[in-house]
Amino acid sequence: MIALFIILGILSISYDITLILLNPGTFWDNVFSFTHIWLALGAYLIFVAIYRIKTKHSFWSVWKRWVKLTVVSLGTIAAVISIINLTLILTPAVVGTDEKAEHVILLGGGISKDGKLPKSVMTRVEKAAEYLNKNPESICVVTGGTLDWLPCPEAPELKRQLVLAGVNPERILVEDQAKDTIQNFQLSCKILAEYKQTSVKEILETPTAVVTSRFHLRRSERLARRMGFTNIKGIPAACPPVYVLHNYVREICAYVKLNLRILLTGKPTSLILLNDCKQR
Repeated sequence: MIALFIILGILSISYDITLILLNPGTFWDNVFSFTHIWLALGAYLIFVAIYRIKTKHSFWSVWKRWVKLTVVSLGTIAAVISIINLTLILTPAVVGTDEKAEHVILLGGGISKDGKLPKSVMTRVEKAAEYLNKNPESICVVTGGTLDWLPCPEAPELKRQLVLAGVNPERILVEDQAKDTIQNFQLSCKILAEYKQTSVKEILETPTAVVTSRFHLRRSERLARRMGFTNIKGIPAACPPVYVLHNYVREICAYVKLNLRILLTGKPTSLILLNDCKQR
């Protein structure tokens, strides 16, 4: 058991280092990266193993009974919540082969410090380009602003890559201010309404496809529907195998956080209601 904990700890720490090396960001981006949950897990496993070697008994044994019961209870609740949310994450609404979307929203997913899109984002671009080239009447919004500690916005590079993939640049609208998925939809809707010289309500009711990584699709659709999109489905893009475990763990946390936000604050709300409030 001690050897197993040490091996798992080393693997966990190595996984964190691998993820950072595969997609290097700026110094502060790396410092606050979510990938460090694997560093923390690895350090804990190695600590438990060393504690057992030095004291001849497990770290668990020194805890009081009420602490053990609390940890087990919270762990069980967390596991159940995680499984429920993972089930939802794995079952997004996907655009059918015969379905046509008038609008396509391509979500950004990060950019390196040298302005290049990582492989996981390039697969989104490839999926979007594939759909747009098959559906020449669809208009695309590429969305993604300058994230914290990174030097440039994502959207212009997303457009450049789509053009390289054969999409007419006149069909691509650029939204380069959004900081998160909520703003991705808010600002994309506004840009589409201005481009088509129509109302936000009409844009929300028009068939729309959102292109993002498969693990992120369900949460994106949930956000979009909360904001008033009544006819939205997803086009899923795969992510490199090395990122799968990390991305789904992170997504479970993000999906739980979103549900808590909706439960406690009722936000995000419909874009139509937001526009009405601004007009008043």
